[in-house]
Amino acid sequence: MGAGILPTAIHNNKLYFLFGKENKYADTPGWCDFGGGTEKGESFMKTTLREGTEETTGFLGSEQDLGKMLKKHGTYNIEFSDGKYRMHIFPYEYDEKLPFYYNNNQRFLQKRLEPELVKKSKIFEKAEIKWVCVDDLPKMRKDFRFYFKVVVDDILKQKNDIFNFIKKAMREKTPKNVTRKNRH
Repeated sequence: MGAGILPTAIHNNKLYFLFGKENKYADTPGWCDFGGGTEKGESFMKTTLREGTEETTGFLGSEQDLGKMLKKHGTYNIEFSDGKYRMHIFPYEYDEKLPFYYNNNQRFLQKRLEPELVKKSKIFEKAEIKWVCVDDLPKMRKDFRFYFKVVVDDILKQKNDIFNFIKKAMREKTPKNVTRKNRH
């Protein structure tokens, strides 16, 4: 089992997803959500909060902060790997500077720390992050991790539902969670 987050914004009336790119030591390189495997006894949500915080190195806040955001706005869930992985799409305010600050911080730390520490540490799994417009997903599909390409396809199939969820969630206090399972 595993779980992750995908911060999502509406900017200029278009969906934007905040993706992370695996560091150079990853066995499966490319872009994807911020997530990973479940530790013993963890629920999907606990895994989501832990992995989301680790892989963003706290740039979105602590586990508690992230939990409050997800609870406040709800999540649009996409499950894959036969229901063994749940990605929580949630509304996040678009901030064009967020990737700039995160990426500068990662480059600075990774240049100055021992390569072995960077390779083994959970907080350096993502070398960079970027906002990606839904319209750019098809041409960028080849740059995603191999197993995440089917998720990109699902996002594209569900883009109208995701847009409506994000738009509504930003207006409401606590909408209910929505889960969509892919057919793969």
